[in-house]
Amino acid sequence: MNYYVPIRTAESGRGIIMTKKNKKLSALFILGCLGIIVVVGAVVFVATGGMKDSNEMLSGVKIGGIEVGGLTEEEAEGKVNEYLDKLQNRQVTINIGEEQLQTTASLLGYSCDAKDTVERAYKLGKSGNFLSRFTAIGKIENKDKEFPLESAVDETILRSFLEENCTKYDVKAKNSKLKLVNGKFKATKSRTGMELQLEDTMTVIKSALLKDTSGENMDVTAVVKVTKAKYTKEQVEKCKDLLGSYSTSYSTSTAARATNVRVAANYINGSIIYPGKTFSVVKTIKDRTIENGYQSAAEYSSGKVVDGIGGGVCQVSTTLYNAVINAELEIVERSPHSMVVAYVDVSRDAAIAGDYKDFKFKNNTDVPVYIAATADGSTLSFRIYGEETRPSNRKIKFESETLETIQPGEPKIEEDPTKPASYRVVTQSAHVGYKARLWKIIYIDDKETDRVQINSSVYSAEPEHITVGKQATTPTPSPSASAEPKNSAKPKVSKKPKATKKPQVTKAPQATKKPQATKEPVVTEKPLETEPPVE
Repeated sequence: MNYYVPIRTAESGRGIIMTKKNKKLSALFILGCLGIIVVVGAVVFVATGGMKDSNEMLSGVKIGGIEVGGLTEEEAEGKVNEYLDKLQNRQVTINIGEEQLQTTASLLGYSCDAKDTVERAYKLGKSGNFLSRFTAIGKIENKDKEFPLESAVDETILRSFLEENCTKYDVKAKNSKLKLVNGKFKATKSRTGMELQLEDTMTVIKSALLKDTSGENMDVTAVVKVTKAKYTKEQVEKCKDLLGSYSTSYSTSTAARATNVRVAANYINGSIIYPGKTFSVVKTIKDRTIENGYQSAAEYSSGKVVDGIGGGVCQVSTTLYNAVINAELEIVERSPHSMVVAYVDVSRDAAIAGDYKDFKFKNNTDVPVYIAATADGSTLSFRIYGEETRPSNRKIKFESETLETIQPGEPKIEEDPTKPASYRVVTQSAHVGYKARLWKIIYIDDKETDRVQINSSVYSAEPEHITVGKQATTPTPSPSASAEPKNSAKPKVSKKPKATKKPQVTKAPQATKKPQATKEPVVTEKPLETEPPVE
């Protein structure tokens, strides 16, 4: 049977009749083409190593960017390991603020293992028979010949390294401070604070180590929190004006009380109070103990005068209180004494006791204030410096007003059975009580413009304390009549004394040798003057 295939030519446009003979020729032609393709593919397959039974890598295979095609598995592993050593031992510089710390990737916990990767790369195109390998290789694309390295960062090692080596660069922000040297202020330099942010820095370093596979040295920047000093040298230098001062006398104090005044004043001297901060006398002068330099002296306690460690420090808080109100700083806490004191007027005192009575004030200005204190053995003085912003035509003064006087009443008699009935001693003098208040009077151009009440105070009255004796007396017995005196015996006549022997003549004294003149004394050096007491 003949088949007619409607094939038209360009010349005639007529179809060609497909005979059995033509059909056989077409089939042979197709088979020939397929054979050529197979031969060419086989040549390519062999050329790429697909036909080899050796341990060479398929051409074009890369591990971590390293070309290993045509290498044996051992050769590829050696080449890759050499690259891994470079990755793990590369130098890493960590920038921490202005500091630099150099280390290696491995010390930061970085590691990389290519053994399994080399094995997988070697097996590419080597499994199955000829036809399956031939078919598989034909399907492999260039991207399938890239084998990334398996790298990791041990966070425990990284964290430990940063904590041990990088946190030491942490510094706290430091404000500028003032020093009063020879009557002149000097401001110190401020310092910017820096604190390593551990978790954020770990993330940055880990990401950089895993991302950079060049093997070259690398730099990373640690994440730090920067805290600027709140008060710079330029700001602190504005504290140069005397805002207020006050002095009291303690010249009649005992040696122990004078010591307590000096010790407490020295603890306060040089204090700097930054804007918005509150100053506490109790915290600043430390615990009143022997170890802190205090001694036992008279003080008030529950309406009585008793001896206590640190007696007299209330004069320090009182003197400071008056300097503070003269500087017109904000008073936070102030308490009157239980009884009046002699060194200031009523309502001008400020008592401290334990942790329940304190004198506190706040710096309500925009510039740090500085407290200077002196205690020269007779006069206690405080001077408060800052920036003067008050008008020059404005003046202030303070005035105490007594609202009520409370009499002490009858003396309190205390009996002491160990003393004789004639014993009578005043153990504590009487104290008059008061109710009072303190006014601040404001003058503008020497004219009173305002009066502001600063505080109110109540002082207890305390009567005189007298101790009398109450010892029982035993009456002396009446003397008994003496017996009638007897006549004394007649004295015996003493024997006639014998004459003494005639004294012998003493020898004439010999003249002493002429004394020699003493040598002129050597003049010793003038003794050194002792140092003045600490103020």
